[in-house]
Amino acid sequence: MLHTVERIGSFAGLASFLGLAVFALLLFAHGRDIRRLRDWAGSAPEREAERTEQTQTIAAQRAEELRELEESRTAEHEAVEQREVRRQRREEGLPELTRGERIRERFSGFGETLSRPALLITLFVVLLLIGGGVAYAVLNSGGGSSEGGKSAKAEGNKGGGGGEKQVASDKKAKPEEIEVAVLNGTEATGLAATWGNKAEEKGFEVGAITNTTSTFENSVVMFANGAAPEAKTVAKQLQIHKVQPMTAEVSGVSNGAPVSVVVGEDNVPAEG
Repeated sequence: MLHTVERIGSFAGLASFLGLAVFALLLFAHGRDIRRLRDWAGSAPEREAERTEQTQTIAAQRAEELRELEESRTAEHEAVEQREVRRQRREEGLPELTRGERIRERFSGFGETLSRPALLITLFVVLLLIGGGVAYAVLNSGGGSSEGGKSAKAEGNKGGGGGEKQVASDKKAKPEEIEVAVLNGTEATGLAATWGNKAEEKGFEVGAITNTTSTFENSVVMFANGAAPEAKTVAKQLQIHKVQPMTAEVSGVSNGAPVSVVVGEDNVPAEG
């Protein structure tokens, strides 16, 4: 009996030792899991901030893509509208671009040219050289300038009124400073637009392009009060021999232009 009890006690002790070992392993695993949970819970603000940053970045990229898409659609829509407007103006016998649009295109091209770094550097150097030359001339002119001014003044006084007439005659308007209306005084179609292109090629600022209510046998350049010299310049460039003051009919359709070119029957192309 005692031997049996000793054997049972030995097995019980061995089982207790194994149970304690298993309990120790479970306790170690439990502690490790608890540490992991604590670490994960402690890093929650950083994960939230990272997710927020990623969300904001994606939203900003999406907003930029939508903005670029909207700009491209707007630009395409404006281009289609401009083509339609130009087509309608061509059908009506008018220039494709209005005077304001031509001016904006010229200035935009000029601005793009000035935006080039090499050209800006060149202009800066040229202006620096010009400024240096002017400063050198002023500093070295001395008293000679006053004497030269007196002599020039004396010569001008000798010339009398003739000098004033010469100055007045030199003040001639340039073609780009003259606004010209082109009117079709015939039954032919497209004649005003054709001559408007000719006037524009000569450098004149083309205004209204339309038709007159009456028919003109001969082409004529008409001018408003004070615009006779400009009318003569236009007539010379377009090879029109007749120049006269502007009539009420022509003035009413010229849209305020000081010079009007009325194309008559003498310039209607012969039908082939």
